Amino acid sequence: GATLYRCALCDSYALLTLGLLPDRKLARGIKGKKAYEDLLEDFQERLAPVHKTFLLACVTCNAFASASDPEKGFDQVKQGEYLRDGLAVLTPCDLVVFDDQELPPVYRDEASEGGKPKWRLAQGVGPAGLELDRTRTGRLFKPSLRPFGIDVTPLNLPGYLANDHDALAVAVREACAFAEATMEGQPENADLVNEPEFDETRITETRNRNERSGSKTLRAWRDVTCGGRPVLQTWNEARSAAIAMSPDTTKARMEQAAKDKGE
Repeated sequence: GATLYRCALCDSYALLTLGLLPDRKLARGIKGKKAYEDLLEDFQERLAPVHKTFLLACVTCNAFASASDPEKGFDQVKQGEYLRDGLAVLTPCDLVVFDDQELPPVYRDEASEGGKPKWRLAQGVGPAGLELDRTRTGRLFKPSLRPFGIDVTPLNLPGYLANDHDALAVAVREACAFAEATMEGQPENADLVNEPEFDETRITETRNRNERSGSKTLRAWRDVTCGGRPVLQTWNEARSAAIAMSPDTTKARMEQAAKDKGE
């Protein structure tokens, strides 16, 4: 089963695999159908949280981070190489909802073995089917989401990024470094987790608290600082805000990310 995510940096939409869906063979008879529906609902509630920000390898941003044009050759093969070789950057992404009162929808690939993916709605509220683009990376053909209330305006990069692939690559890497540090929480929390006497329950509680706080911060970064627009579209303002709100350790990570691009 999979759901949709939107990259906060570039506004791309893509599939996020969540896990194995319950077997539809369970839905036999009245009791079986009810049990199957309960399993689907549980799957959605556990694995598709609406308020959590995920750090994911957005294919568009990875093309940007490699100083490549995402429309020219950054396909399934190159994306796979980046993931395999540990070169991929992880961007802040949020799961997509099509009704504010509902959880993110869950999709099932109903393609025959070896056939073209056919993603169909299995649970929740959303389009009955999904249209992917030609990259074979799980990225959606964005205009196909227009009928469902999604703003499909193309990314409009400022000239200082659009005309300089290296500057764009640095921007993506700095943004990702800020997002990763923000989701991890403050350095003192990370040190606390590593203490020998720190039990598993407290570790989990601390990580969950850091995730909630980080998710809230990153959503505000886009929604407030950037006015709801993609972070890269207002990068100078977004970068200034990120630096202003960050501790020295996060600023150092951003600086190192920029240096890594130059090496």
